[in-house]
Amino acid sequence: MVLGYVLALALGIVDFLTEEMFRIPDDKKMRFISFAAGVSVSYLFLILLPEIYIGASSINPLLFFPLLFGFAIYHLIEKFIRQKHGKRAFSELHAQVHLITSFFYSLVVGFVLVKLVSQDMLQGILLFVPLTFHIAIDSLPKKMTKHYFSKAFFSSAPFIGALLGTAFETSELLNISLLGIVGGALLYMVVRESFPKEREGHPMYFLIGMFLFIDLVLVLWNTIGF
Repeated sequence: MVLGYVLALALGIVDFLTEEMFRIPDDKKMRFISFAAGVSVSYLFLILLPEIYIGASSINPLLFFPLLFGFAIYHLIEKFIRQKHGKRAFSELHAQVHLITSFFYSLVVGFVLVKLVSQDMLQGILLFVPLTFHIAIDSLPKKMTKHYFSKAFFSSAPFIGALLGTAFETSELLNISLLGIVGGALLYMVVRESFPKEREGHPMYFLIGMFLFIDLVLVLWNTIGF
């Protein structure tokens, strides 16, 4: 349980410290994003999707629906804002909606993380890895977090979620459902926001991230039967 708090707090610290790290596009940013995308995609295909499949097979076939919901809700929110507002209004509203959705998403992340660590420490650590990369890339809008108090509050969302996770007893069905929502949202954000567009990006760094995560999983499988 303590490890769950530590990981959730670490996510908040990463969010707080890296807020302005990727504001200005440059080659280093593209390398980091490509590497993070390789890690995240590997996690989704090797860890998350099999976990959801096992839960759907043993508990309830409907457990695939939260995965779809997590992906769809992010897509629909962005499309609704983009189609209903002009470019300038879209940018302003998107920043506000992004702030709100990121906060509640981080709450769920902290909730899921502490539950997952309490059941399987390695599963929780493996989820922590791609989430850390994503948070470092997907920083909150500058103008919404210009005050340190506000910045600290929104960055504390994962830890608040972890506290809620220990305060409420939940069923395995709900825990896997929430993990599916987190995974679906992560999948959307990786595909839509983390993958470098068109000619941008570094395929070699994507491959490095992918193979490093694969190596990690293979080591765990061969040493402790993960």
